[in-house]
Amino acid sequence: MPLEELIKKTQAAFLHQYGDSGRKITFVAAPSRLTLLGGEYTEAVDGFSLLCAGNHSAVVAAQRRSDRQAFIHSLNYDEKIKVSLATLKFDRADGWANFPKGVLYFYERTGRKLEGLQMVVGGDLPEDMGLGTSAAITTATAVACNILGTNPLDDATVVKLCHRVESQFMSLRGDYFSPFAAKFSKKDQLVLFDARSFKPEYVPFDSKNYRLVVVDSGVRKKEREEEFQKRLELFAQLLTEIRKHVPKVISLRDVGGEAYETARKKIDIILRKRLDHVVYENQRVRKAKELLARGDYEGFGALLSESHDSLADKLKATCEEVDILTATVRRQPGCMGSRMAGIGWGGSLVCLVKAAEAEAFVNRVQGEYKKQVNISPQAYINEPQDGAREVESPVSTAAAS
Repeated sequence: MPLEELIKKTQAAFLHQYGDSGRKITFVAAPSRLTLLGGEYTEAVDGFSLLCAGNHSAVVAAQRRSDRQAFIHSLNYDEKIKVSLATLKFDRADGWANFPKGVLYFYERTGRKLEGLQMVVGGDLPEDMGLGTSAAITTATAVACNILGTNPLDDATVVKLCHRVESQFMSLRGDYFSPFAAKFSKKDQLVLFDARSFKPEYVPFDSKNYRLVVVDSGVRKKEREEEFQKRLELFAQLLTEIRKHVPKVISLRDVGGEAYETARKKIDIILRKRLDHVVYENQRVRKAKELLARGDYEGFGALLSESHDSLADKLKATCEEVDILTATVRRQPGCMGSRMAGIGWGGSLVCLVKAAEAEAFVNRVQGEYKKQVNISPQAYINEPQDGAREVESPVSTAAAS
């Protein structure tokens, strides 16, 4: 749905819930997140990721109150909760609302105070597709708090706050790169995430001639979280092992070059494969920046496929359905390369596709994959968008009410 329409719907819901007090309504949009290279595995070793914002958005409409109360309404679920800012805590019964609640909780603990607020959360983000839905909601809420409060947080602190919402308030497996992409992304740009510095680097993306198409396999294997944790535990063991051969290594992100090429030969072949993925994946992120800077999209597409093949061969993180989907997308005209996003064992692919072929690509892939595995895959065509920011409503308050 076009962002303008999302804002209109959110504004109408806000006025229906709270009426027109005459006070300003602040609108914030935060985008979905696409992971092109890196992601969960490289972040785990303090490494690099290549990201961008997608075409879906979360939209928050918010307004000040003066009673230290927070009213939070979900447009998508048609649910509303009321909480006191003085006694915020996680409550399983509040479900989705714990994401914006968590933002308010940590925002207050930075020493910044909100007198109160009322808000509506809307959007068109597909759920359970690995597009950073929760990060978009938390980032949009945090930006709204920055606008409505005093002494706003810097962007890197916003990202870290949103991570704390998932990892501490919600007790979920959170990451930093999702809120980073939601906050720092720019239109027609890809952004490089450094898990140490949190300083963005940008490289132009040719949105006129290329699209980023997300295709969901429709499967999530039950063992995926357990297998992911096994890989992370193995990385910790490998760090101890690699330090025997490459001294002064802080994390696996620091491993590379001739020293690694010599050291890897002394490591068990299975362990070596797991280590190879994160070492060479970090290198691929840097190489992608060089390729895109000179407009080499054929090389960039090949790099995406190389990354995916590493996930499949070295990390053993794919599954039959993802393998079938990968073969399907890669044989289509206009597909320059593809890579699995997320931790693996199901999930989505991100495909680099020539713009002229994008619509036909989606139709062919959906038809062929359906025939092979009897699953109708969701697919979305994306161009890199701007990160979380305040937006204006196309409709005046008087007209909307």
